[in-house]
Amino acid sequence: MPWEGRSGRPSQKAKKAAEPLTRQKLEQAALAYLNRFDVSAAKLRQHLTQRARKAGGDEQAAQWITELLERYLGSGVLDDARFARNLTSQLTARGKSSRAISQKLAMRGVPSEVAGELMAARKQDEPEAELEAARAYARKRRLGPHRPEAERAEHRQKDLASLARQGFSFDTAQRALRVDAGGDDEF
Repeated sequence: MPWEGRSGRPSQKAKKAAEPLTRQKLEQAALAYLNRFDVSAAKLRQHLTQRARKAGGDEQAAQWITELLERYLGSGVLDDARFARNLTSQLTARGKSSRAISQKLAMRGVPSEVAGELMAARKQDEPEAELEAARAYARKRRLGPHRPEAERAEHRQKDLASLARQGFSFDTAQRALRVDAGGDDEF
């Protein structure tokens, strides 16, 4: 038999597959996943659905998942807005543009309304956040003022292009690559 181990007994994998999926096992899987990762409700739903499918796909599993998510959202264990704020601050510190952050939030399953509100609030509360992110990216990649002075003029177009590929506007890229903070020097 293909599911038997070398000793002729069923393997651990075969034993696990034979056990039926219960509401308690599904909740244990959800809590274990939330213990390891900060995720959106959509990502947790996706993870639990995959687990249920691998375990045999009980018809009630979809209902159990919905009930779990509603309970976690109601209690605050799962909060898409909190997840989006945390991810946005991490990505900003890494030098990601607003466009890149919006795409990452969408990929992680954050509802578009939550992401839109967060990005609008960020733009209003921190008008220089995009410029600071571009500067962080330039510093990290050693672009513009972080290059040796002899190479700056030669690589100006490449540096601007690099920032543009990251989703920064032309104006923001130019401002981020200026040598002084005052912006008088037109790099």
